[in-house]
Amino acid sequence: MKLGSRKYLALCVVAMLGVSCSKIPGYVIEPDDMASLLADIHIGESVVDLNKSDYRTDSLKQIMLQSVLAKHGVSKQQLDTSFDWYGHNITYYMEVYDKTIELLERRLAETGNRIAAENVSIAGDSVDIWSGSPFMAVNSLSPSRTVTFSISNDENWEKGDSYTWRARFANNSGSSLWGLIADYTDGSKDILSSELSGEGWQELRFITDSTKTAAHIYGYINVAVRGATTVWADSIMLVRNRLISETYNQHNRVQSIKPKNLIKPVPATDSETDSVN
Repeated sequence: MKLGSRKYLALCVVAMLGVSCSKIPGYVIEPDDMASLLADIHIGESVVDLNKSDYRTDSLKQIMLQSVLAKHGVSKQQLDTSFDWYGHNITYYMEVYDKTIELLERRLAETGNRIAAENVSIAGDSVDIWSGSPFMAVNSLSPSRTVTFSISNDENWEKGDSYTWRARFANNSGSSLWGLIADYTDGSKDILSSELSGEGWQELRFITDSTKTAAHIYGYINVAVRGATTVWADSIMLVRNRLISETYNQHNRVQSIKPKNLIKPVPATDSETDSVN
């Protein structure tokens, strides 16, 4: 084989290896760029949520999004296409997710708010106690379509505390089943479940029994996925509030289950006793 032919063959091999190693299509935003873009989008949406009076219409909210996309030189179509691809490639999605969280935490630390945020999430009258991932993406290829949590009693719990589980959804065309459960120290349970659907913010508010001490609070969201759609959620939070007497009547929505040793037998009447004998 001539030297020129060998060089040509070597170049072909290098080119082929380059193509085979590049598993992310050219039309998809690269992981580093995608993470940076998502971090800016998340911050922008937080600004909108905190300044609702300045962003009263959807057109103003779209201007915020378009300004972020313009900063990164990305179109809305590129963003949607990339979202769809990452939703079907969980390994790459997790890489983007980890980098996005890292960027957000770094920016939060740089502004001096990180320590304050960690402190406020532990104690107080209205605090976010969510310790899981603030983001999720679920589709037909996901290993699980259910999000769960479980927390145990600590010194900050009080009788009658309420828990509001919230998340902001996109592509959520199906009905997802939400549930919140309280286990009490006397062995009884309170259960609240609901089907929620639609875009934007969804939440389930659960009020514990003010006459009992809760030992555990746990919950689940079973996400419904239709076809090849990827359901996205961000800003997942679990907000605990102290007892508010004006809204405590909402506790009646829950289903209460008593343990067997708490169910007292009904005394038999004289006629019933006679019939048995």
